[in-house]
Amino acid sequence: MVDALLGLSRLVLAPLLLLAGVMAARAQEPSRAERDYAARAAALIAPYVEAGLFSGTILVAQNGKPLFRRAFGPANREWGIANTLDTHFRIGSLTKGFTAAAILKLAEAGRLDLADPVGRHVPGLPAAWEKVSLRDLLRHSSGIINFTALANYIPEIARTEHGPRELVALTESEPLLFEPGARFEYSNTNYILLGMVIEAASGRPYAEYLREAILAPLGLKETGYDDATALLPRRASGYRRGQAQWRNATPMASSATWAAGGLYATADDLLTWTEALVGGRLLSAASLEQTFADEGRGYGLGWYVGRAHDRRLWSHGGSVFGFISSLDHYPDERLTVVILANTETAPVQKISRELAALRFGIFDPPQAIVLEDVILDRYVGSYRLGPRFFLTIAREGDHLTAQGTGQAAFALLPESDRTFFSKVVDARLTFETEPDGRPTGVILRQGGLDRLGPRIDPEEAKRALAAPKPEHREVAIEPERLRAHAGRYMLAPGFAISVTFADGRLYAQATGQARNPLYAEGPRTFFLKAVDAQITFTADAAGRTTGLVLHQNGLDTAARRIEPAETARAAPRKR
Repeated sequence: MVDALLGLSRLVLAPLLLLAGVMAARAQEPSRAERDYAARAAALIAPYVEAGLFSGTILVAQNGKPLFRRAFGPANREWGIANTLDTHFRIGSLTKGFTAAAILKLAEAGRLDLADPVGRHVPGLPAAWEKVSLRDLLRHSSGIINFTALANYIPEIARTEHGPRELVALTESEPLLFEPGARFEYSNTNYILLGMVIEAASGRPYAEYLREAILAPLGLKETGYDDATALLPRRASGYRRGQAQWRNATPMASSATWAAGGLYATADDLLTWTEALVGGRLLSAASLEQTFADEGRGYGLGWYVGRAHDRRLWSHGGSVFGFISSLDHYPDERLTVVILANTETAPVQKISRELAALRFGIFDPPQAIVLEDVILDRYVGSYRLGPRFFLTIAREGDHLTAQGTGQAAFALLPESDRTFFSKVVDARLTFETEPDGRPTGVILRQGGLDRLGPRIDPEEAKRALAAPKPEHREVAIEPERLRAHAGRYMLAPGFAISVTFADGRLYAQATGQARNPLYAEGPRTFFLKAVDAQITFTADAAGRTTGLVLHQNGLDTAARRIEPAETARAAPRKR
């Protein structure tokens, strides 16, 4: 009788279990709104891929559920191997969120305190760093110079394997930029020091502790420390684009960014990581609150804390040679956007913000109209935007394309009979015309700047580009005349050049870029050796320096002075 009852129960339960499986499958099916979002997201990204501006993986998820998950372009251009959702990418400074979490795990275990001076865990540091706390390092408020901004980082430091102590030593002889805790200034040196603290407090190598304390418990099997000498299946190759050609990225040593930017990952793993972190599966509530606390500087512990689309946003970007990444999380909407690219100039932040706006229902791209062929044809030609930079407008089928000197062409779509926009480049072109419609010039609106260029004979552009570039020779200039140029100069909204004076020389550093020495050709004219660029300082009637003009990539860009010399930061001394 018992066996009979068991048999009956199996007969009854089997259809019920089957029905439950069908219901679960239906529950996993995307809704009509989700399918519509995926289709619109694919259409949004397509122009970037077609223009060769993006290759990599993109993942958009809400409440942990993927809404859009696609791979694009080649993982290896020489072998013609496509990116997949399983491709591993270097994630650069997205590593900082993992490093910060590791420090907090050690703090929760009582092995350190965020108020500890860094010297308590890393002995032998400069006396000037005595007041630098672990919290200062996490928040980029230490005042310690960024070693990746040193002039020889790209040609020398990044190409050679260094231990973390060697990387820190590169900045030990330099004065602090400000009193610890006084303000925010991003520095990769901070997170190299934090990696050393992790090793001292845990007694384990950085990569090993990260794997044991974070990666393995969260099931992040596709994330790890990127040892370039190890065999890593499905590792993407990194690329850059220059002179309208694809190039392999500059070689980079595995240790060049270490705990500041040395991890690889997949998009799926980064979604799992974000969900686990913000969901409280890794850190205590108190640690999580500190991680995303904004003290008015826009940076928490390993994460930027700000707003986008009038919503709270926790985010970080990453950039190493050949790769660029973005991770955006909107906590109130539980929306996460992960973008991993193996082209170092991919506009990942622009794509990420547009995908979020699309999900929020506020993405409003300019609407193209249809123009007659005769109108399109009249704008074809060459336009001079700089001494050696020209914009070539061409006709391609039913639309126009624009191509800057040495750059890839991109499609233009009309907003009116005179104004055109691009879906992939943040640019808008307005043609100046005579009453009869003949174009005489163009206004390029990009990055908050307007550039005006007259229409010229294409042969004139060819002659200008064929002319040899002038040679530059350094001359001696009195130190006081050099010191008068020190200050900050605004090139565009959010983008400035800091000019500093030290050891008898001027140094220039653009926002987020390396410092480079300036070599004088005259009292107001200077050139750089690390990059093909020159700077001319402008002055008022009294001779006071009021601005500069940056001559680079064939363009002249004017910048007004926004900080006087006395508030300018000190530049690194020559070694």
